[in-house]
Amino acid sequence: MKIDYLKEILQKAENIVCLAGKEMSREMGIHTYIEAAKAYEIEETYGSSPEELYTAQCLATRPEKFYEYYRNEVLMQDKEPSSAYYALAKLQTKVNLSWIITRSIYDLPKRAGCQNVINLHGTIFNSHCPRCGQPYSKEYILEAKKVPLCEKCGVPLNPGVTMMGEMVDNHAITKAADAVSKADVLLVLGANLRSKICSEELQYFHGKKLVLINPEKHYMDHIADLVINENVEDVMNQLVEIL
Repeated sequence: MKIDYLKEILQKAENIVCLAGKEMSREMGIHTYIEAAKAYEIEETYGSSPEELYTAQCLATRPEKFYEYYRNEVLMQDKEPSSAYYALAKLQTKVNLSWIITRSIYDLPKRAGCQNVINLHGTIFNSHCPRCGQPYSKEYILEAKKVPLCEKCGVPLNPGVTMMGEMVDNHAITKAADAVSKADVLLVLGANLRSKICSEELQYFHGKKLVLINPEKHYMDHIADLVINENVEDVMNQLVEIL
């Protein structure tokens, strides 16, 4: 059975790195703005596309519109981690899983207890004043009537996430590339091999086994050494039970 082969691969591995993709969030009901139906709904509601709203330019020139969108469509989607993330944290205690890399902004692996998490796009918990650096909570932004301002400087807060068109933090990119380059097993959860996270990180992987767990089949699945086309949550919960 595939789950037994997965167990064997992970137990023999000396250094596993996990790429946690957006399908893990989607299984929880968190939808991204790049989904066609969601993008259409946003444009109908706000009169602008997500590509226009979720930008540093919109924050600078239309902060009220930006934060209306950010509060309703980004912060309000935040949820407690699913059992898949808790299983991932448990997996770290059983095998040599060194790093978890994700583009998600909800910090779900770390909140579930995972160690050594690289959040490539920052998190919603990193809001701060762009002038003095004072950090602010998610609740502070949600409770603001219009634009959340720094109590000291009076300027709109930086949400602490990488927005459309912005460069990803170079330190995070370097750290992720280094982690993947040292792995002998790369575990891809909830992403196909043409997804953004895989396109960015696979070029650095020169290890022995590429493992893919993703519910949707994809034409590039054959590149992986082991493919399990099932829900990530189901597979992860089954895996930690037999380890």
